[in-house]
Amino acid sequence: MRSTRSIIIALTFVVVGCARTHDLANFRDAGTQARGSIHTVKQIGGHSAPALRFMVAMAGLPERAEVKCGVRLYRIEYWTERYDGKPTVASGLVAVPRTDTFKGVVSYQHGTSSNRHEAPSQPSEEGVLLSAMFAGGGFLCVAPDYIGLGSSRELHPYMHAPSTVNAVVDLLKAAHAFVLAENQAWSGPLFLTGFSQGGHATVAAQRELESMNDPRFHVVASAPVAGAYDLDRISFPVALEGSDTSHSLYLGYMANAYSTIYGQPIESIIEAPYAESIPKVFDGEHSEEEVEAGLAPKPRPMFGKQFLDDYDHGRPTWLLKAIAENESYQYKPNAPIRMYYGDADKDVSPADSIAAAEAMRALGGDVTAISTGNYDHVGSIVHAIVPIRRWFDEIAAGAANRK
Repeated sequence: MRSTRSIIIALTFVVVGCARTHDLANFRDAGTQARGSIHTVKQIGGHSAPALRFMVAMAGLPERAEVKCGVRLYRIEYWTERYDGKPTVASGLVAVPRTDTFKGVVSYQHGTSSNRHEAPSQPSEEGVLLSAMFAGGGFLCVAPDYIGLGSSRELHPYMHAPSTVNAVVDLLKAAHAFVLAENQAWSGPLFLTGFSQGGHATVAAQRELESMNDPRFHVVASAPVAGAYDLDRISFPVALEGSDTSHSLYLGYMANAYSTIYGQPIESIIEAPYAESIPKVFDGEHSEEEVEAGLAPKPRPMFGKQFLDDYDHGRPTWLLKAIAENESYQYKPNAPIRMYYGDADKDVSPADSIAAAEAMRALGGDVTAISTGNYDHVGSIVHAIVPIRRWFDEIAAGAANRK
């Protein structure tokens, strides 16, 4: 469930605009704590079309994606809701294409990051590349940092579906208000995509957006990549038996978040000394390497003997109950979904995408699991991103022709 930090060779050739903070008087939502209302907006840069084309070329993608226009990048801080219902301010990236009209809106949900300073709106390499891929292609692109990352100093509710969905949906509301305040039309269909943790977030957000039935946020297509969907039956068992520190990172991150969210002591599931080190390394200020240094080389030894005994013998525990509550796939989607995965992915099992797609089809959804080939976790997004962009282009063109 890692980010795409390692897929970009260099991002040194950039054309960055002067940062400026917008006058909040421009926004009718300013001054409220209503979900989706704007707290601050800051322009954090801009890139010309040639600079974006260079970035895409340096990313080492196996296919080329057409980049037609430059972009302006903004960090929006907006009001959303924590896991306990309390209001909080989160941040996200909004990449605005330098074009008169948008093809549509793309919401991208990023992969696992343990450091809040590597979130899309900082901007991260992942955020800039996604801006190039989608905003450079004429789409308005939004990318939530999630609560606890980016500007937020809260606990990051890792793999907690409800609060993650809040962050996704409320950024869309804030971006809508911002676009209208900038005297641009919120035009075109809404597309969803995301990688790893963001795959889980994407499918969960689609469920919420479709239930809202808000014409501003009508999802027309969704393309999660290497997501963890069936958390209790596939994702957790695969990670628990994992053979390296990446699996320890995923489960340590989840244990830290869930113990707080569900009001359970972390010592009830995690063994010493990791019960003490996990809350420290997952404070949002440590790099991935620093986090992994504070974890067991393999995940199973981090867990307490009683929890493992209960797990191995099929006895219920509060953690397994919580994990099951945060699945993201048990519904019939209205919009088509293409679930991409890599056959050689050891971080998130291909079975997660295959089983989720099968289950959603059984409920009547138009859902397809698509292999990108014999690629690992990061390789899955590298080989999926251009086909996703191409699919979104085709749907947006069809929508435009029907007008």
